[in-house]
Amino acid sequence: MFGTLPVFRADVQISVHQEDHENYLVLHDPFGFADGPIMVHADMLDVLQACDGETTLTQLAEAASEDPEGAQVTRLKLFLQQMDEMGYFEGAAYEALKETALAEWDSLAERPPICAGTTYPSEIAELREYLSTEMGIGPSAPDSTGLPTAVLLPHIDFRVAPTVYAPGLAPVAEHDADLVIMIGTSHYWGDDAFVLTEKSYSTPLGVVQTDVELVRILKKALPGVSATDIAHKPEHSLELHLVALQHLWQGKSFTVVPLLVTMAALEGNILSVSAEALRTTIEATGRKVLWLISGDLAHVGKKFGDDLPAGELLDRVTRADAVLLGHLTNVDLAAYHEEITENDFSFRICGHAPTMLALSAVAPTRGSVVSYDVWDEAETESAVSFATVLFH
Repeated sequence: MFGTLPVFRADVQISVHQEDHENYLVLHDPFGFADGPIMVHADMLDVLQACDGETTLTQLAEAASEDPEGAQVTRLKLFLQQMDEMGYFEGAAYEALKETALAEWDSLAERPPICAGTTYPSEIAELREYLSTEMGIGPSAPDSTGLPTAVLLPHIDFRVAPTVYAPGLAPVAEHDADLVIMIGTSHYWGDDAFVLTEKSYSTPLGVVQTDVELVRILKKALPGVSATDIAHKPEHSLELHLVALQHLWQGKSFTVVPLLVTMAALEGNILSVSAEALRTTIEATGRKVLWLISGDLAHVGKKFGDDLPAGELLDRVTRADAVLLGHLTNVDLAAYHEEITENDFSFRICGHAPTMLALSAVAPTRGSVVSYDVWDEAETESAVSFATVLFH
C-alpha cells in the first residue's frame, strides 16, 4: 500500500501510559474524527515520526536494519493501513471520517459536557455537594470594592486546584449580570483567531442558552472567525467556568457568548480591531454584563517539552508569575505582553491571548489577585501555575 509513508496528523494527541513496566503511546483525536483512542507500544514512536509524507517505507526499513520485503515490514504495512483507515493519517479515509463527524456535530443544538464524570461528578446532587464542600463555591460577604466587571479564572482541573476558583466566584454571587461573555483559551484549534458557537452549553446542572443573535453579530464583526465551531467540542476551558457559575447562580436567568481565542488574535492589528468590535457590540446590547476570562499561567517541565524537571524551574516560574500578575494588577497590558514575549514564550502562558482580548475590550482600571497556586505533578516532572484576578 505504502511507498512514501503517510502524514501523521499533527492534531492527534499523544500521551504515555505505563503498564506491566512497559511504556505505551495513547493516541487520541480530540475532535473524535478518528476511531479510538488507541494504544500502541512506545517503540512505534520512531515509526510515527517517520510518517512525514517524505520518508519511504524502504528508508524506514533500512534505518531499522530490516528487509523491506520481510515479514516485519509486512506487518508494519498492515498496521499503518489500519491506522490510516481509522483516521490517524492525512488522506481520503481521514477526510471521509471528518466529514461524517462534522455533520453529526453540526446537527447538535447543544454542546454536551466532556468533563462530567471525570473532572467533576456527573450526578446533580453529588456535583452540587462537591462544588459547595470541596471547591467552596458560594456567596461571601459583600466586597467594599464593588462588583467586578471581569474575572480571570484558571481552567486547571478542579481535582488538583480545589481552592483557587471560589475566591474569584464569590464576589460575583450577587452580580446583576444577565449576559456573560466567556472568553477562553483554545487548546485544540489554532487555524483561526476566534471560534464562536451558536450551540448552547449543556451540563449536569442544566442547559445555559447561548445568545445566538449576538454570536451571529460577532461572527460578522470580528476578523478571523473560524467557519466551524468544532473546537468547542473537546474544550474544557469554558465548561469548567460554566458549571461553577451555574452552581453559584442557581435559579438565575442568564445567557452566554462562548468565545475561544487563539494566538492568531495577537497578530498584526487583529487585537485592536477585535477588542473595539467586541466592546461596541456588547455595549450596544444595553445588557448587564460579566466578563469571564479563562486562562492558566505557566506550563513547565518534561510533559511540556522542557529538558529540566519542573522542580528545577519553579523558582523562576513563581518570580515570572509575580511580575505578570503585577502588570495585570495595574492593567498594564503592554507590559504584560512584553514580559511574555521577552521570555520567548518559554513559560507557555495559555491565558495570554484571551486575557489580552478581554481586558483590551473591557478596559478596567485596576485588578486584584485573590488566589495563586502551582500544581506540581511529580510523576511527570511537570507543573502548571494559575491565579484568579478580579478586575474593576
